[in-house]
This record gives sequence, C-alpha cells and structure tokens, in this order.
Amino acid sequence: MSEVTYERGEFQVMTKHERAAASRRISARPGPGRPTAARVEAINRTMLIAARAEFKRSGYEATRMEAIALAAGVSKATLYDRYPTKDALLRAVIADRVATWSEDWDSEGGPVPSDLRQRLKHRAHKLMQYYCSGKLQLLERLFTGGPSMNELRRMRHEVGHQRTVQVIAQDIIDGTGDQPIPPRAAIRLAEMLMAMLYGWWRTHQEIRRVTREEAFAYADQAVDILFEGRAAWAAAQSAGP
Repeated sequence: MSEVTYERGEFQVMTKHERAAASRRISARPGPGRPTAARVEAINRTMLIAARAEFKRSGYEATRMEAIALAAGVSKATLYDRYPTKDALLRAVIADRVATWSEDWDSEGGPVPSDLRQRLKHRAHKLMQYYCSGKLQLLERLFTGGPSMNELRRMRHEVGHQRTVQVIAQDIIDGTGDQPIPPRAAIRLAEMLMAMLYGWWRTHQEIRRVTREEAFAYADQAVDILFEGRAAWAAAQSAGP
C-alpha cells in the first residue's frame, strides 16, 4: 500500500541547546531529591496549561512569567529552567495546541466508516466541528501580538495542516485500491477538500455564527461534489504544488 509522506520533518519548537537540556533532564535517573520523568512531565503539563490560560487572558505583551509560575504552583527558577524566555514558552504552548488538534480523529465519535465517501464525510464533520467549537479562534488569538509570527504560523501549517492533509490523503489512497491513485494526487484532493471547508466556514463566520448543523450539511455537499468530479482525480497528479 502506498504511503503519503512529506519531505520536511516535524517542526522543531526549541533550539538545539534547549532540546538537549530538556532531554538530559527528562532522561536522567531520579536520585535524591530529583523528580522522576513522570513527575517532570506532569510539572511541564501544569506549566503549559497555566501559560495558555494567561496568554489568552492577558495577551502576549501583558503576560508575566511570574504570574504563570504562580498559577502553575512552581518557582520562577523551575519555569525559567524549562522555558528561558516568554517567546519559548509561547512557542511551546502553541505547539502543544496544534499537536493536540492534529491527533488521530479516531479517538472520538465512534469508528470511522469503511466506505470512502462516508469516511471523508466523517473527516469533514470532524473538521467542521472543530471550527464551530471556538477552539480555532482561541488558538488564533495566540498568534496575534506575539513574536516570531511567521515561525508560529509555519509551525501550525507543518504540524497541523499537513498532518490533516496526510490523514485524508491516506484515506483516499486506501479507498481507491481498485483504481490506485498516486500519492501526489491524493494530497491535492485532500487539500482541495480542506480549502472548501475552511474557506466556506471562514467567509460566513466573519458575519454571523455558523451552526454545526449547517456546517455538516455543507461538508456533506462538498464531499459529494468532490466525488462527482472523480473522473478528474488522476489529472490532479499533474497539477502544480
């Protein structure tokens, strides 16, 4: 079976120095007074949750590392040891949110249908549900007012968008085994479907609140239209990037 891959690897959020330091702390054997790896992970999770709440409430510029440490119940030294700067902490918060968003969709909402058309509708519903939940707007607020915006948007694209495209494209490849479709064409089709869904939702959301019911109805129609043009799927292979 074909596999959909990307040439670029996972986006690295920390510098090499930060990654090496974090790896040493987590992999070190616990000694007298040293927390276990599980405890380190729990502390880090608490700091990320506190930081996300503070960034949302106060905005990047007004957020203070001291307030985050207090809310997380850790010392400033512990917070700064893991995240030397507010910029590094914001990047970690966003990376965590994007990674959570792009996790396997099979974890909720029951089994994924085996029929390709229904399977794509299931995926489209999950995307629309996410858009309508308000979580996307909360994530986008973290991208305003902070530093390195281009870097953060690239992170969202590589870890979030590409991961979603990969899942949908693999669905298309698996569902067209009788008439194999090249991976590049499957990626193009997945991107087209995502563009249809997000473009429609964003356009309407700017002037009114889009309900989940109407979003699901549009998602179903978008998938049906995609299938009506199935004769042109092979042509997507020769399209540009």
